[in-house]
Amino acid sequence: MDEHREHQLAETEQNKAKDAAGPISTGLIHIVFWCWSLVNRILYRPHVTYDSAEVKKLMKDKPCILIANHTRHADGYVVPPVLKGRKIYVLITAKWYNKKKLNWIFRRLRYIPIDLTVMDNSWMEKAKQKMEEGYSILIFPEGKLSRDGNVDRFLPGFLMLARHTDAQIVPITIRGGYRAFHRQDIRVGNPIAYDAKQKGRPSQIFKTGAELCRNRIIEMLAEDGVYRTNPGTEDRT
Repeated sequence: MDEHREHQLAETEQNKAKDAAGPISTGLIHIVFWCWSLVNRILYRPHVTYDSAEVKKLMKDKPCILIANHTRHADGYVVPPVLKGRKIYVLITAKWYNKKKLNWIFRRLRYIPIDLTVMDNSWMEKAKQKMEEGYSILIFPEGKLSRDGNVDRFLPGFLMLARHTDAQIVPITIRGGYRAFHRQDIRVGNPIAYDAKQKGRPSQIFKTGAELCRNRIIEMLAEDGVYRTNPGTEDRT
């Protein structure tokens, strides 16, 4: 009996230690992540420009759906910290989120997993919840990295989120190539006017809207002289 009681007490102490370690490890991860963000600022010297004062204010006042082209894995942790004053969660593929060596970090930071290999709507509820709490959601609609400089077809999930939240869609372009000590440019465009709630077949509405948003990203890159219609010709300097 005494042995059983000792085992229970030991188990209780272990659980207490785990509970105490949770906030401690979370705090340490946030400190390390802040330091890593500082290193990235030094390495890539990210420079943010806004197309208008209105979109800058909008992003500060209301949760938005931020969509961006995707060129490096670093996009998901370089962009949010440099958009100062904005609370942002990043949508990340479950393939990375569930990696054993990374999951304990992602769970403690502002990331939402999505499984692109199945019909996964769990991310939608999490994103809606975070937007209700005042966070914007950063999404890379291509669902993968661009290896040739072109902007690939957009997956329409972000428009489903827009339909459920009435949030405005803000396009962001990322360019620079993540070469050490070369500037990384991030441009925030004006909101894209598209009614995700319009009458008609949702699948067609989302398909049309996804193409419209993709074209806007391409236009922004072309305006900055870093996008070509032929694969492999993007200027990454």
